[in-house]
Amino acid sequence: MKIHHEKDIDFLSIDFSDEIESKSEYKDGITIRYNKKGHVIGIDITDSMQLFANSELMTLKEACDFLNISESTMRRRIRSGKVAYIKEGNEYRFKKQEIIKLAA
Repeated sequence: MKIHHEKDIDFLSIDFSDEIESKSEYKDGITIRYNKKGHVIGIDITDSMQLFANSELMTLKEACDFLNISESTMRRRIRSGKVAYIKEGNEYRFKKQEIIKLAA
């Protein structure tokens, strides 16, 4: 894994693989890059300091949107112990760094 941060333009790039990008999706300042088999090979984040400065925790919806999965899929992963979480009342919270690792 390679991590590169351009401070002057506040851009963070995380490469999980050196494979060639076949497709990418952009949403809310985050680009997820895929290989030709559809596996995530990297993530690019614009305004990265702002994204991570807001909070260290993500809501269930934020985590699902980031991972591009349904809430029911995430709940199955929680029940099976594949996802670490914090419970705040009835709400699940996830550490941003853990969700980024899951995307890998």
